[in-house]
Amino acid sequence: MELLAPAGTRESLIAAVENGADAVYLGGKSFNARRFAANFTDQELIEAVNYCHVRGVKVYITVNTLIHEHEIAAALEYILFLFNSGVDAVIVQDLGLAYLVATIFPELQLHASTQMFIHNRPGAEYAQQLGISRVILARELSLKEITTIAQADIEVEVFVHGAVCIGYSGQCLFSSLLGGRSGNRGQCAQPCRLPYQLVDYNSGRAVGQQSGDYLLSPKDLRLIEYLSQLEEAGVTSLKIEGRMKGPEYVALVTKAYRQALEQQIVDDIALASVFNRQFTTLHLLHKQGKQLIRWQQQRQTGDADLVQAASQSYRSPKAMKRIPAVLYARLALGEPLQLTLIDDNGITATAVSELAGEKAQNRPLTQDLLTQQLLRFGNDPLAIENIEIDLGDGVMLPVSQINKTRQVLVKNWEQARIDKYARPVVSIECFRERMHKAVDDLTTELHAVFEPLLAVTVTGFEAAQAALAAGAKLIYYFGNIYSHQRDYMAALEHVTAIAHGYGAQTFVAFERVTHDWELEEIRQILYEQQYDGILVGNVGLWQMLRVSEQFAAYPVHGDWSLNVTNSVTARLLCHQGMQVVYLSPELNTSQIEAIGRESRVPLGMIVHGHLPLLVSEYCPIGACLDCRKDGGTQVFPCHNRSYGIRDRKGYIMPVKLDYRCRMHLFNPVELCLIDYLEKIRSMGVQIVRIEAKDRDPKWVEQIVSAYHRKLKGVAVSQEELVPLTKVGVYTKGHFHRGVK
Repeated sequence: MELLAPAGTRESLIAAVENGADAVYLGGKSFNARRFAANFTDQELIEAVNYCHVRGVKVYITVNTLIHEHEIAAALEYILFLFNSGVDAVIVQDLGLAYLVATIFPELQLHASTQMFIHNRPGAEYAQQLGISRVILARELSLKEITTIAQADIEVEVFVHGAVCIGYSGQCLFSSLLGGRSGNRGQCAQPCRLPYQLVDYNSGRAVGQQSGDYLLSPKDLRLIEYLSQLEEAGVTSLKIEGRMKGPEYVALVTKAYRQALEQQIVDDIALASVFNRQFTTLHLLHKQGKQLIRWQQQRQTGDADLVQAASQSYRSPKAMKRIPAVLYARLALGEPLQLTLIDDNGITATAVSELAGEKAQNRPLTQDLLTQQLLRFGNDPLAIENIEIDLGDGVMLPVSQINKTRQVLVKNWEQARIDKYARPVVSIECFRERMHKAVDDLTTELHAVFEPLLAVTVTGFEAAQAALAAGAKLIYYFGNIYSHQRDYMAALEHVTAIAHGYGAQTFVAFERVTHDWELEEIRQILYEQQYDGILVGNVGLWQMLRVSEQFAAYPVHGDWSLNVTNSVTARLLCHQGMQVVYLSPELNTSQIEAIGRESRVPLGMIVHGHLPLLVSEYCPIGACLDCRKDGGTQVFPCHNRSYGIRDRKGYIMPVKLDYRCRMHLFNPVELCLIDYLEKIRSMGVQIVRIEAKDRDPKWVEQIVSAYHRKLKGVAVSQEELVPLTKVGVYTKGHFHRGVK
């Protein structure tokens, strides 16, 4: 298995390489998910690539953010630079960018970031068909789930150490909606690390027993004891988190995992001596509850001597990581010194002296002296395991010539190592030709413009009926997901029949997270139920539908969780067969206008309701209320009342648990864009959607009726809806401001 280490700075890069990393990942100054790391300029990046390639270490570059319309050309030009610089792979999140890179640069390895939210086998198969060679899996997976995904024809990379997020990566809007700093854009403010309190949602009264105030702040991941199990599961690469961490952290953690891979005794004290929030195995062995969380703010740092010693791995002039090689030398009277170096990869380099050997007047050159001079490699990354010298009798050559020739030999050898990774350069003209063709190939059937549809997401029959009676023309029916009942889709056919009576449609919908074993259940539901279409929230479910003839006749809408932030992604999904794609809630008006103008495909947009902040396998209700599933005594305490999480400003964020005991955390302030419907229609949006999951039928009827009347030209304003929101105020989300 590959050991992959982080490199936020040049010092961290050296620390990773010298302590046993097989590959490193790092970012440039833009388009990466660690915008607050030092990162690398273009010239520094070239130097880093050469440094690593000489030492046999691969380099992966992060371009793992969502891309806005005006950034597409710049992102591709940056990847052109990376391609011509010889990087080994590029890590991406954006689906549209992934398609373009795979099409324009087929020789470049593509890795799907964990931000791409790959958490099931069909999702990995979708990535492979898109041209991606490796998927970095969601960190919430069990060993069994990893094993299943690894059976796909694609490399699998998993995180084994470092900080983790409480929510699924790529699906978290916590920092974005509350602070305007998007984790999908590399600017997460980590609000999950702040103090919170579990409360009764209606009364605001604190409930449960907490071990501390930090009920959303997880411990750090540590899987060093389970590397053999991961190898058996089919994992290709072991990833250490930490591009924001210092070089000492990188040195100690990388060394420990290298020792573990080589079945050496691991210095456990070393791992505890660098920054950590205590350790957890996350969900590798089983779904964890309160033991996952670092309830207190204290951080553990440790042995100063160990940390100081680790610093020598990147400060010392003497290289630790050396490449085995053999050296051949020949020096004869009247001939130059000839040096030949062959390393363990069979790479050969030669060098000859400028001067020829002369007859010695006093003391001729000896084999011992020549050997001594030839082996003075200092910090050069070479380990000469054997040297063979053919030295003529009575010949001499100035020591300066020997040293100079050795230096030329090393330089030639390093260049040969670098050249091994080189690709044919792609010219700017060739690049532009390929780029235009790639975009033009995303042909889509242009759908006729229709009057905007009013869509509503619901979780119950009564709410669906209320929405239809109030004027909704499209129901996204999630069933009774916020319950532990197994028949959560029981009313689907009834809802569909009623919708048809109103001249409306019903699409069956599922939550964003659908692991492989859940997909089988979904497949059965889709076989047995009656409905008009399907709402898809992840690429795995989309892939399952794409390859099945059974579902080919059903219209498919792509939900906002697919993170559509540019026209290429929108066109790609429609080119693959989707009829409508929902835009990311992180877009502002100018960005929406650009997508509508350039994509020319049907777009959907959420205009009202509680927007989701995150979805997590962790349940704070069970952790605080001694749930039996968390090792306690209480049987589903979440059924007793409605819960929320109160922040430092007093806002209470609604918490819902789905039937799989996953937490869904929502923005306390509801979105309301009723005053901007005309503007939204003009931007090319054809479906406007109200989020009404788990809402009272009366509320549904009032809100849907207001939007229906507004779409019909009746004067309705946001102020009329204020009495219907708990906090007495609405938000416009990112409609005006956008995100950083």
